[in-house]
Amino acid sequence: MSAAVDRGGAGRARRLVLLAHGTRMPGSVPLLEPIARDVAARLPGVEVDHGYVEFQSPSALEALQGGEDPVVVPVFLGSGYHVEKDLPAMVDEHGPARLTEHLGPHPALIGAVIDRLAGQLAEQGARWGDLDGIVLAAAGSRRAGPVREAGRAARALESRVGLPVRAAYLSGGGPTVSEAVAAWRAEGAQSIAVATYLLAEGRFSAALRSSGAEVLAPPIGHHAALAEVVVERYLRAA
Repeated sequence: MSAAVDRGGAGRARRLVLLAHGTRMPGSVPLLEPIARDVAARLPGVEVDHGYVEFQSPSALEALQGGEDPVVVPVFLGSGYHVEKDLPAMVDEHGPARLTEHLGPHPALIGAVIDRLAGQLAEQGARWGDLDGIVLAAAGSRRAGPVREAGRAARALESRVGLPVRAAYLSGGGPTVSEAVAAWRAEGAQSIAVATYLLAEGRFSAALRSSGAEVLAPPIGHHAALAEVVVERYLRAA
């Protein structure tokens, strides 16, 4: 469903620029391009561009060129250095622009995490009731903000699925995902799932394969929730 866009006095909707991290992992499935297409379908008449902070092209600076006062949406689940430092600096270098919040932890994205875990359970012939607990695997950071956000996401997931959920991290401080699974195992848990609080396959998601959990859900990937949250961020700013 498309959204109404306030075009203001100039009669033109503000351009939208989506910026994501990027990956150097060979064979990775593109994610930002289909998100941009989904968003454009929901915002008819809005020019939607995208770029990457690292590793992939077009670069973030290239994507920002070509129009005044765009709305810039960071396609990141958590805050952290890129969101707090790199992107504001790039936007300042570009000139007038409106930088929105990043995406998480939005309720729609928690729903997407649940969808991916539910799909993996069905693929393995398992049920929610078979699980003793869930480890929510987040990217992690040495900054307090992203860790707090992952904790909020874990609590939201726990509230919605009715199972105990513990956040764990793939970088920064602990516990690591493997440590969280092992600790739960030591407490007597027999069946543990890892819900992946990441946007796409990459170095972090590959590391989860050795977590020791019985069920490993894939990252959010191409999911309608991403376009939903981007459109919400855009409309608030524009």
